[in-house]
Amino acid sequence: MLHYLPDSLYVRNRLSQSSDLEFWLTPAEKQALQEIARSHYHDPAPACPARHEEDPFLALPWAYARLQWLTERLLDHDDSEQQLRALAGSLRRLADHAPAATLAAGLLLPYPHYAHAHSVHVALLVARLAQRLELTEAEGESLVCAALTMNIAMVSLQQQLSHQAEALSTLQTKQLRLHPLASSAMLREAGIADEIWHLAILEHHEQWNGKGYPFGLPRNKISPGAHLLHVADVAMARLHPRHYRRPQLPKSAMVQLFKQRDTLADARLTDCLIKEIGLYPPGSFVKLEQGDTAIVVQHGDDITTPLTVRFGRDANMVPTASRIASPAQMTVEARHLPALARLWQCQVDSQPA
Repeated sequence: MLHYLPDSLYVRNRLSQSSDLEFWLTPAEKQALQEIARSHYHDPAPACPARHEEDPFLALPWAYARLQWLTERLLDHDDSEQQLRALAGSLRRLADHAPAATLAAGLLLPYPHYAHAHSVHVALLVARLAQRLELTEAEGESLVCAALTMNIAMVSLQQQLSHQAEALSTLQTKQLRLHPLASSAMLREAGIADEIWHLAILEHHEQWNGKGYPFGLPRNKISPGAHLLHVADVAMARLHPRHYRRPQLPKSAMVQLFKQRDTLADARLTDCLIKEIGLYPPGSFVKLEQGDTAIVVQHGDDITTPLTVRFGRDANMVPTASRIASPAQMTVEARHLPALARLWQCQVDSQPA
């Protein structure tokens, strides 16, 4: 099955196609994006924390800002690919060094821009899944880069939708369904030719039931890398809040994904995802069987008994294996973040990037 541009005047005014999987911006579209990039040319790069590959509570705010900085300049820098790969490498090393703390930081830290934060969260999860699935170093790097850039053509729309509870407009729907093609086209204009990277972006909204977009591919035509990115994208979207809704409780999200294993999602990939995140991921809140509220610090020997720290004056700060009565939802005030970060021997920058 060949990948053709959707038959839409709107699409063809923005994109052109040179071969089966090569999409490019039209000259007018490219010029408009280059002008935006040039307007940000003198913006300073976010300062890199000293421990950005060791402490996720310091690294994630920097990564959000760094990705935004790179995205805004994508079409006006000769080294965009090198810088994106460098960011991907830092995130891969961070996820490998401190997986529990990285999950916790993603759940606990606030972020000013949903679109960039979501891409960073997905990239971190893709890094862990690639390692569990024993993908090659090159493929893992390409897929993490794809996670960082899968939505670069719809950053403004994604931010808008994170606040929007009502149905999408006709124009928004067109923009949404076009963004895999447009994101790939932007990367080609920036000189990026990594086909694993491009294919993952082009197909990351394709679904095993054939109802995905932009091509409506059947299950056997979707690349494994794109499917991995799709599953990670769905999982992170469910776990993180938008302004008009609360996040889905992790246990509920994982149970839903488990029910879809081998029907809408690859069984081995789903199993790896559940093992990585758990029913009660680090940084999530729970009610213990004895009635106390606690925070999960890391996975335990059993998926149902994570290591937790209870809240309260007499609470022991040493994580202990606990039986969970139910998940809980809590809002964390900024003043409490430094104390929570110390549970993973991390710290919170008072002036994040």
